Amino acid sequence: MPEVFQRTSLAVTSTEQDAYVCPTSTTAVVLSCLVANVDGTNSDDITAKVTNSSNTEQSRIASTITVPADASLELIPNKLVLEANEKLRLTGAAASGRLSATVSILEIS
Repeated sequence: MPEVFQRTSLAVTSTEQDAYVCPTSTTAVVLSCLVANVDGTNSDDITAKVTNSSNTEQSRIASTITVPADASLELIPNKLVLEANEKLRLTGAAASGRLSATVSILEIS
């Protein structure tokens, strides 16, 4: 079973987006989801959830948690397992992309 470390980055806006999609025939261990507020003045809220391939919510990881200006928040302080084709999806409150997310993953196939 090969193991591969991956990292993805995303500008989080008010439109729900895939931060990571677990490939087919793979199990993924999300090691970290670090969200930074890159706006020097305004706070923003983050919502994170796990969905299936049809974007149906499977679980909510975070719901409208405030990230203060110039601060960061670790959404997954422990590990999160995603099965094949499941997604980690993020949404912010601001359309401008005040939040930047970095996701670290271990893929096992």
